[in-house]
Amino acid sequence: MNMPGDVSTAGSSGAMGDKEQREGRTLSATGSILANEIPVIDLANPDTSLLINQIFHACSTWGFFQLINHGIPSATINAFQNAMSSFFALPYDTKLSLKRNATNARGYFDDELTKRKRDWKEALDVGVPGSRDWNLLDLDDRNACLDGYNKFPSEEECPNFREVVVEYFNKCSELSSQLATLMTLALSGGNMDEEHFLERMEGAHTSYLRMNYYPPCGEKSELDNTEENLHNNGFSTKTASSGTLGISPHRDAGFLTILLQDDECHSLQVARFEDDDHIADDDLWVTVHPVPGSLTINTGDMAMICSNGRFRAPLHRVLTDPAKKRYSAPYFYNPSYEEFCRPFASCCSKENEEGDNQNDTAPGNTDKSSDFHPLQSLKYHPCLWGYFRALRFAGDLTDLGVEVQTSQFRIGSESSHIEKQRRFVEVVDFNEPFNVEKYRYILESEGDK
Repeated sequence: MNMPGDVSTAGSSGAMGDKEQREGRTLSATGSILANEIPVIDLANPDTSLLINQIFHACSTWGFFQLINHGIPSATINAFQNAMSSFFALPYDTKLSLKRNATNARGYFDDELTKRKRDWKEALDVGVPGSRDWNLLDLDDRNACLDGYNKFPSEEECPNFREVVVEYFNKCSELSSQLATLMTLALSGGNMDEEHFLERMEGAHTSYLRMNYYPPCGEKSELDNTEENLHNNGFSTKTASSGTLGISPHRDAGFLTILLQDDECHSLQVARFEDDDHIADDDLWVTVHPVPGSLTINTGDMAMICSNGRFRAPLHRVLTDPAKKRYSAPYFYNPSYEEFCRPFASCCSKENEEGDNQNDTAPGNTDKSSDFHPLQSLKYHPCLWGYFRALRFAGDLTDLGVEVQTSQFRIGSESSHIEKQRRFVEVVDFNEPFNVEKYRYILESEGDK
């Protein structure tokens, strides 16, 4: 476990060499590299060239990093954490009155499926309104969008909850825009080659914030039932069966995720492998121990597509704990529903007649001390974010038999999703809430393997 005094970050002087500084590596108190810990990156580092190299390394190897000096005030975070705890302490019937459904992806739930298995958690999803105006009533028709409408508890049920959540949401939006810019700079060797993509992301992102509560999973006789935060929920009278996970192994669908972790219960794990063959091998999962005051950042599927596979969207999971509760809050920074995510030109080489990789280096990257980033031939078909998001939500809500993955958009794959995406575009209205049943005839068509 990292303790505050055990961390040396970007820009620090001392035992860290040039390579370790570029990669944002974590050091022990003795100065030795902790190779099995995700990188720690200081956003306040004044050396932008060093910062973008650290981000490139973190996103292309782990797909995770911890961010310090991120700019979100501790008072904002503390208020949000208190509000989150207050929400989950509400009576179960009150929370169920806010439950999401097949025609509204936003709201409360305690029955989500990940990789077709039920998660041991309850959660509340809140997203940017369709109108992009938080001052409108949540159910105003102008707030309609593919993800539906927000559902907040009343002011009487949970005082100041909406105000506090919206403030934290907006801070995450600002930070996400900054991180997305640094990530695209890292992919183009420091050149701003994707400003139009970034402008569309900032102006029309469809992000949402998820508040999670993971109840203890042990025998109820083992728990302190007087503890105020052992809330009423669908798990209160149950004991988890062997092998139950808080969330099963999965990859985040969007461009990037900002995760606020629980300092007391460390259950998030990231995979050090790429395929599903090693999911059951516990030795290949690394627990993420949050540095106090940090936020945990990970790359998503859309960033992997935009980077032409140079960034890694890693598998990760959440363990259950027999005695400890856990809160977390991932903010998912997502493109416009109408955005076709495709590999950036700066990430693709010019192919020769045989289509071989030219192994060009990133344009403009003339810093000899930095890592060179070889380019590759085009790997992915364009992926419409609205289609990918709709399928992921449908898979979370009901078992469609398969969960959509970026591998199904790889050049040369035999997936039917390219054709299904085309059919979806012909009929979808992104200004109305997604309806699982309305599009089931497309989503469940054959050939999804």
